[in-house]
Order: sequence, then structure tokens, then C-alpha cells
Amino acid sequence: MRLIIARSNFFSYSETFIEEQINQLEPIHVLYEGWQPSRLKAGGSIYSFPFSILAVRGVLRRIIPGLYQKIYTHYLRRFLRVHKADAFLANYGPLGTNIYEACLAEGIPYSVVFLGFDAAEKKTLETYGARYALSLPRAKAIICVAESMRATLEEIAGPLPNLHVIPCGVDTSRFIPGTPKDGFNVISVARFAEKKGSLKSIQAFEMLLRDFPDSQLRMVGDGPLWEEAKEYVSAHGLSESIHFLGAMGQSDYLPLLQESNVFVQHSVLTPSGDSEGTPVAILEASACGLAICSTRHAGIPDAVIEGKTGLLVDEHDVEGMASALKELATDSATTRAYGVAARKHMEEAYDVVKLSAKIKGLLI
Repeated sequence: MRLIIARSNFFSYSETFIEEQINQLEPIHVLYEGWQPSRLKAGGSIYSFPFSILAVRGVLRRIIPGLYQKIYTHYLRRFLRVHKADAFLANYGPLGTNIYEACLAEGIPYSVVFLGFDAAEKKTLETYGARYALSLPRAKAIICVAESMRATLEEIAGPLPNLHVIPCGVDTSRFIPGTPKDGFNVISVARFAEKKGSLKSIQAFEMLLRDFPDSQLRMVGDGPLWEEAKEYVSAHGLSESIHFLGAMGQSDYLPLLQESNVFVQHSVLTPSGDSEGTPVAILEASACGLAICSTRHAGIPDAVIEGKTGLLVDEHDVEGMASALKELATDSATTRAYGVAARKHMEEAYDVVKLSAKIKGLLI
């Protein structure tokens, strides 16, 4: 299969699932650069001069977006012909709306992966909904990482028999259990963004400290709410218990997962409609044998079997999350059992090799 994969970024620490997808599916080319990706990860561009100049593309997008889309489609069609592509996989719904015309014109089956906000955020749906209605019924496959996305997309585009729910996966050969440190050690790996609920996780952990003052929380990640979170921790005298480690690559935070007992993430639906799909960090932590403490949000209740691989609470229920953390801190034997079950659940239902094979089978 001569597959083209498209994504919006060259690389992002928060998009490890796309990196895994590329590694497993082995495309002949990867395109990136926003919702009209034109640059090749291997180097070069689908454009010739002067459109290969970023500033030129920026002006055209801003001043005459309709004409720019026609130019983009023309060059993408040429690229697909030259490289004899026979399948196209677009990551994120908005990107899919910009590549489908070229694929249809060249007779190339295209598929679109929805990963969270693109099937939930109000502004995104208002902007791209009409184009979803045009492009999705004609796609070879629509892949959603959580069942919760189906209703929204079918409300926009009508019944979609080509829609498949395939969650993000985890490399269970790489993310394996380690030896937790002594004490009660909690970890979070997430961008400090509203839907991740990092401050709510901090507040729940703060309540835990009243009964378990020696507990430790390490937080991997950065983002728009990082400074606010650090200010809260400092103002509440929590700096000896809560540690901010910044953005890290998988190889750097993997040992931290393996040293921990519990993974925490208080994901929420934001007022703008932004939502998770299936948080990959929860899958990675589960594969490492950690008990999970999270929320009943998007694909999390599928990834975390409540009362078996971890504990879940309602969104915004900070006190409930604090109680869940206290339960995990109190009963170390059950917490370890949750971790063992979480590892087994990942091997059976979320192994990236198995899930990638399912995706590959849908593309042509």
C-alpha cells in the first residue's frame, strides 16, 4: 500500500498517538503544516515556487482563502499522481475537509481520524460542519477514537456506515511495569490545558495531603495553564509535595511512570465544547501497571474499567477525586491489583500493533 499520512504538526509532544500511527503504518510520505498540509516530513514541499514560500501561502490563505484552496487542491492532486498514492489518511476532521477533493478527483480512497476536539468543540463544528457533511459520507473510513464522537458526527452528516471506533493504542512492548518507589507516588502526564483539568487534579491531591502528608505528585507537561498551576501550588504551600517537570519525551517520562503507583487526570468537557478522545497518557500509565484515577469523560470509561483498573469520578467533582485518591492510598493491595488488571486490559484491547492492523485494513 502506498499510503500518505497527513497531520497538522511536524511533531508535538501531545500527539504521540500520531507518531505511533506513522511508525506502524509506514507511509511513503507524511505531510504536515496546519489544516492544508503541504510540507513533507522528509523535506520539501508539494508546491513549486512561489507557493513553496511560507509567506506567500500565508498571504493567500488570509486574503483569498477560496482561491488558495483551489491552488492547494491542484498541487495536492499532482503530488498524489507523481507518488502513485493509493490511500490517504488524514488526522483530524478539519484537515480531512481540505484533502478530500483532491483524493476524489484522483480516485484515491481517503480516511479521516477524529481525535477529540474536532468532533466536539463548538467553534470547530460551526466552521467545518458543512464540509464534514460533504466529505465524511464519501470517505473510505471515518475512524473515531471514542464511541462518544459518533452521535455528533452523524447528527452533522447523517448515518455513517463507514464510521469505525478504534481507540488510540499503546506500545505494550515498550511501556511495561517497573518497580514503584516507596510511599504513595502519583503522576500526571498532560498539557496544562483546560480540558485536562490539571488544577482540579492538584486540588484533589491537596485534599489527599491532609490525611497522607508524605504523598508526592509529579506533573509532566506544559501549556497555557502551566503558570497558573505553579502559582496555585506556591501560594498554597504545596511545593514540597507537587513537582512540575515540564514537557518531556516518552523516553524521559517512562521511568517516572514505572516508579509511580497511581496516574491522575481530571479531564473535563470545556464550555467551548473541547473534549478528549482517549488520552494516550492514561493508556501508557495503564500499560506500566499503574492504577488510574480519572473522570467519566469521552473515551476514558472504556480505557479505565471502573472498580477494576482504577477509579473514576464525575467531571468537576474534585472532592470525589480526592476521596478516590485517599482510597487508593489507604489500600495499597487493591491499588496494585488495579495496576495488574490495567496492564492486562491494555494488552488485550489497546495494543498499538493490533489496533494499527485494524486501521490498515480499512484504508483501501
